[in-house]
Amino acid sequence: MENNTVNDRTLTSDLIQINNDRIAGYQKAVEIATRLHLEHLNNTFIEFMNQSEVFIEELKPYLAPREDDSIGGTMISGKLFRIWMEIKSAISGNDERSLLCSCEQGEDAFTHTYKDVVDHEDWEISHDLLLLIEKQLGIQLEAHEYIKTLRDKATTS
Repeated sequence: MENNTVNDRTLTSDLIQINNDRIAGYQKAVEIATRLHLEHLNNTFIEFMNQSEVFIEELKPYLAPREDDSIGGTMISGKLFRIWMEIKSAISGNDERSLLCSCEQGEDAFTHTYKDVVDHEDWEISHDLLLLIEKQLGIQLEAHEYIKTLRDKATTS
């Protein structure tokens, strides 16, 4: 039987994992961009990798167990995590537009995951952590919009 209790520690662990996966996805995007001679995209990809590294550092203090933490299941290890993993493994492209489309799909999964956290009022997470997640979501939404803008301006070869 699955335990659906979500607290700061379990949620934080999952959010750190999704940020690590975002970093790995953008590392792959840098490799592909370099191979396709699209190095002008690398600074953006590196910026978003760095963004997730900052998010991880901000989340780490919430990994410490609290007295009222119960041992709970994970939120992302279910359907959302599987969706992200599929997208991360699919980051590909033979041209600028298809590469940016792959990145944009990854950003969609990230956005969906963070919004899911914000929308679950019944989870046992602290107000401070919720505020941090909302802040990170706002920053990530700007990155998401920027990737969409780049994608829309890109041409296919």
